[in-house]
Amino acid sequence: MKNYYVLSNGRVKREHNTVYIETAEGEKKPLPVEDIDSLYLFGEIDLNTRLLNFLSQKHITLHVFNYYGFYAGSFYPREYLNSGFLTVQQVAHYSDDQKRLAVAREFVRGAAHSLVRNIAYYERRRTGDEDACDPPGEIGAEAISQPAGIPQDPELEAEIDSALDDSSCQEHTPPLPSPQAGRELEGLAAIRSVIEGLAAAIGAEADVNVLRGIEGKVRERYYQAWGQIVSGEWAFDRRVRRPPDNEINALISFGNSLLYTVCLSEIYRTQLTPTLSYLHEPGVRRFSLALDLSEIFKPLIVDRAIFRLLNTGQLKESHFDKDLNGCFMNDAGKRIFLAALEARLGSTIRHRRLGRHVSYRHLIRLECYKLIRHLTGVETYRAFRAWW
Repeated sequence: MKNYYVLSNGRVKREHNTVYIETAEGEKKPLPVEDIDSLYLFGEIDLNTRLLNFLSQKHITLHVFNYYGFYAGSFYPREYLNSGFLTVQQVAHYSDDQKRLAVAREFVRGAAHSLVRNIAYYERRRTGDEDACDPPGEIGAEAISQPAGIPQDPELEAEIDSALDDSSCQEHTPPLPSPQAGRELEGLAAIRSVIEGLAAAIGAEADVNVLRGIEGKVRERYYQAWGQIVSGEWAFDRRVRRPPDNEINALISFGNSLLYTVCLSEIYRTQLTPTLSYLHEPGVRRFSLALDLSEIFKPLIVDRAIFRLLNTGQLKESHFDKDLNGCFMNDAGKRIFLAALEARLGSTIRHRRLGRHVSYRHLIRLECYKLIRHLTGVETYRAFRAWW
């Protein structure tokens, strides 16, 4: 099964037991319904309840993005793998501060580990030594004393997290250090060392708000390394969300939104409730558990796809539109990025524990299963750690 992306204007409809895409020019294309994992709509698309009922019967999620590529919402079919017992366990682990903290710590550890592995990978690429710069052990596995520079005020950390997490609060997003301010962090190895130092505080923290603050600071330092990873023709000095102000910010926002929907689709294939989360605060109008899971896989899936597209010259300035208030990908750019993301999701690695090849997409599903085993008392949750 795979995702199908509709970028043209027109209509998506059901005819008998088949889904059809009908373009504004009248061209019709059938989609094999048994092969559809999720549908993604980017153009101006008409649909009706007949189609939605059919998608619900076939357990197909539908995700909608607006003209600028911003995520608008999802049609989440009626859940077909309900488990009242698991829902009770999810709530219990959220309500108990210590149980919630244990899961949230693992999400942050997994995210920090993925960020460091990305930096280490490009260190090896630059030196040509495949054995060099490999971070020893796990990131943030041991608790140490609080490093300097991390505030102890939970309210301040919550405010930082809100700015980092809420795309509508761009004006409050902490800027990345300027090239001048970051000269003391010259070199990927130095940036990696700072991230490892920040991540070492994960086990010492007893407040989820502070954990989110650490995760935000780790990601700030990680973005500082992008100038040494991405080809020099692409400018990037700070993370800006809505609207993104340059090409790299547009790619990050678009890619992260897509991965959020991929995580949501994988959660739907399990008994987990997507609105109950542990690192991000459960709220209204969002599936916050998908945000938790996506933190681990953003560097390995979205960021690697961005690096490849920019460094190989597959994406060019002509694939972006800067005439509007911000910078957005045009349809040609979206097609290139979506193809690269699908290729990344479909690529496989040999799983150490399972002893067989699994795709990146299936790794997300496996992460859901691991979380279920933890919540039901079968096995303590350990977030995914990349080993390559």
